[in-house]
Amino acid sequence: MTFKNNLFSAPVAGLLVAATLMCGGAQALTENYETPPEQDPAKVLDGKQLGPGYAVLSPVRSDGFLRIYQLQTDLGIERIEGDGLLKLRLSELKVLVALESLKNDASFVDGLKQAAMKPVEFVESTVTDPVGTAKSTVTGVGRMFSRIGKGVEAAVSGKGGSPADLAKSITGQAKAERELAVQLDVDPYTFYKPLSDKLNETASVTTAGTWTVSAITSLLPGGLIVNVARQADNFRNLIVDSTPAELEERTAAAFRKAGVSEATISRIAANPFYTISEKAALAYQLQAMPGVNDLDIIASKAGDADSRDIAYFQLRRVVLLETYNRTVSGLGDIKNVSEFPIAIRRDGIAAIVLPLDMVSWTQNVARSFSAMHEGLANLPFPPTGVDFLITGDLTPIAAERLTAFGWEITGNYPMPAGPVH
Repeated sequence: MTFKNNLFSAPVAGLLVAATLMCGGAQALTENYETPPEQDPAKVLDGKQLGPGYAVLSPVRSDGFLRIYQLQTDLGIERIEGDGLLKLRLSELKVLVALESLKNDASFVDGLKQAAMKPVEFVESTVTDPVGTAKSTVTGVGRMFSRIGKGVEAAVSGKGGSPADLAKSITGQAKAERELAVQLDVDPYTFYKPLSDKLNETASVTTAGTWTVSAITSLLPGGLIVNVARQADNFRNLIVDSTPAELEERTAAAFRKAGVSEATISRIAANPFYTISEKAALAYQLQAMPGVNDLDIIASKAGDADSRDIAYFQLRRVVLLETYNRTVSGLGDIKNVSEFPIAIRRDGIAAIVLPLDMVSWTQNVARSFSAMHEGLANLPFPPTGVDFLITGDLTPIAAERLTAFGWEITGNYPMPAGPVH
């Protein structure tokens, strides 16, 4: 058996090996299931269980796959499932607190006051005389003209966004809001309403006088502005420069380039558990794996997500798989094994790459991984080995059982830097 990335200390690994050798291999392995351990949030989060505006309550529980957190904020206690969603929420809270601190700057408050009525006045004239107002606003800018024309028609007919949404687009506030969010490494389309409202309020100041996004961020504490690699920067620019409608079109085009079916594209587009930005991230990560066959199997599974935690898990999984394909070992095909997409590397080894937090040998975990193990063995051309890579930890019992399958285990594999936590 092989353990990589120092997942277990030498004594633990040695005990597992010794137990297997002395008792005759797999037959000696425990048949018992286990209750996932409860953990101290201070240890899980390296002392970051407390921060401005939040506290992660003890204990941290698990279902055998993901950790389950209780996050206390001024709004009450929120249940958050998974390390990824917790990291996302904590980053959002950090930005929310920072933006709230802008109320201490007198010039910023004056800017808010100046901006307060401008969007309302503009929308009123737009709805009264949409053609005249649009002409005076966009003369000479073809792309903007096309965008505003569609927006005005929708607002007047009642079939599209609200007049307030239209005003934000025409005045540039909508783009400023996207730029501000991206500069602060949060999703401009976040589901977290307190942050969404605060981004909207903060960006409104750009409609008053000389305020710019750079002027706003210059007032914020150091360390909030994110420097990223070129690939991530290109994606961030895409989010900033695209309206929601344009982003949806570009997302669909990226899915098509990745070989995703129209039916799957439609399901993902209609799925309410991903933000618009996250759907784009899914598409562009899949497009970044041009040599991998049958990516529609993974995309389809993502489209099936029927809760926020499953959706974010699927998103993290695609990001992790793209990273694995690029940095660990090239992938050849995606196989549907026991209703679960598994990648087969070009060298014939199966890659089960998952953003799991704490794997414990519960009945559900045992059933799931046993089904994968049997399904791989029943493929017309079974893999020559299995690389099981996760972002978190395993209990000794879980490691014992998976090692008995002949799987090579890698734990504590980091998610790549980027907008997906």
